[in-house]
Amino acid sequence: MISGLQRRAQGLLDGWAGLSGWKMGLALFVTGLVSVLAHAPFFFQLALIAGLVLLVLALDASAKTARPHRSGFWRGWCFGAGYFLGGTWWVANAFLVSAEEHVWLIWAPLTLLPGGLALFWGLAASLYARLAPDGPSRIGLFAILFTAVEMARSVMLSGFPWNLAGHVFEAGTPVSQAASYIGAAGLSAFVLYAFASPAALLGRAGGWTRAVPVLVSLTLLAGMWTHGSWRLANASTEMTDTRLRLVQLAIPQEEKRHANRLAILDRYMELTLSPGLEDVDAVVWPEGAIPTLMLEDTRVLIRLEDSLPSGTRLWAGVTRRDRFPEGELYYNSLAAMHFEDGAGAVEAIYDKVRLVPFGEGNPVQLITGLFGFTTLSMNAPYYTPGPGPQTLQIAGLPAFAPLICYEVIFPRFAPRGDDRPVFLLNVSNDSWYGNSAGPRQHLNQARYRAIEEGLPMARAATLGSSGLIDAYGRGVRLLDPQTDDALDIDMPKALQPVAYAVHGDLPWIAVSLLLLACLQSGLHLASARTRRR
Repeated sequence: MISGLQRRAQGLLDGWAGLSGWKMGLALFVTGLVSVLAHAPFFFQLALIAGLVLLVLALDASAKTARPHRSGFWRGWCFGAGYFLGGTWWVANAFLVSAEEHVWLIWAPLTLLPGGLALFWGLAASLYARLAPDGPSRIGLFAILFTAVEMARSVMLSGFPWNLAGHVFEAGTPVSQAASYIGAAGLSAFVLYAFASPAALLGRAGGWTRAVPVLVSLTLLAGMWTHGSWRLANASTEMTDTRLRLVQLAIPQEEKRHANRLAILDRYMELTLSPGLEDVDAVVWPEGAIPTLMLEDTRVLIRLEDSLPSGTRLWAGVTRRDRFPEGELYYNSLAAMHFEDGAGAVEAIYDKVRLVPFGEGNPVQLITGLFGFTTLSMNAPYYTPGPGPQTLQIAGLPAFAPLICYEVIFPRFAPRGDDRPVFLLNVSNDSWYGNSAGPRQHLNQARYRAIEEGLPMARAATLGSSGLIDAYGRGVRLLDPQTDDALDIDMPKALQPVAYAVHGDLPWIAVSLLLLACLQSGLHLASARTRRR
């Protein structure tokens, strides 16, 4: 019976490896599409394990073709196109907000975005098909190549480190705690190796050494889980005396028009002025809370000055403008305001540094301008990036580092050293993407930043969960994103700087390459001895 099952399994694998041309391309596209179930909100990791194993087997077959690099590129690109389409399809929702202007461009995020990102996977797959040895040591090469291209796509052309392989572990769980040492990028390297390792068992070469990658992966996974469980069990519970009020409204993006600004303001004010305001150190509104140039809008400012009690601090995401004789500059900013005796003053400003491509900035405007498209922005024609990450110092309050929306997906963005903040403040507007997987993936990645920095995070979002995230990535208190609500949170104390915040990626890359080189050499020697026998 066992041999019969083995023959049937081998037959299926031979049939998979025997696919070619468009049939293999379509099969890999669907496989990549399904693999995204490993990410938020499902975290069904088995989908990515199956996907990477099938990809490795397909690339092994490419290695035996007349043009392995060409076949490998096609197959890797097809898998990547499905994977990135499944992970970013919700971007298309942004083109429906002003459908009368932008719906004709909806094909771009559904084709150019996943197709462009898939080029990275195509490159790695091409090199793998050309260079991979027989036997289990090929799993190490697979992990190295795909880790390299994932890190490249995280920084090239402004960078887009979305849905890295390491994000398949929900932040705040035991395995995710490894990010305090190796970051989400290091955790991704582990996932690419471990999840692909079963392919070594299915190869025809290697003898008993075929089991080594799986055994190594299980050992590392057990170590990460054990360490993470211990870390969470001994988590610090020290608190500061800082209390924030996070206000969120479930407002669809299409309703955020200038004409509606006062009605939206009334809804924010009702929640802001709810009982307990006197015990709050600052009120936080999300990115772009009021659809206007808030610091210039007299009607909005008068309403704030007339309604907010003396001593109220309001930290709000705003669109602001600087005027010069030669023109105007617009910024997506966080404004820290203080209201005293019926007058408001701005205590600090942070201008967003990393702008969303095509949403706030446009690196290829000369090309898209030919088609009448600049950006999707509604409050300003374009935005200018700020000078750099900052830690804001507000008198009487702990220092904090703002991360506006998109910025929270980038590791090690917050200042460090003497400028290290006490907590992170993430304000975001996720309403562009509707009730989709996008805001949920965004939240999971925000939680990874807390682990990597060893800092708690307060988060205020529109149609994305607002609340408190502790320094271990756990969502201590999170609001339902589909509700209007205000949440008062007491901020925990920061941890001592964790290893990843101090050292970044270089240490784990060096150690991993050294260990992998030793493992690869051992597997190669063992396989050679097995062949001689």
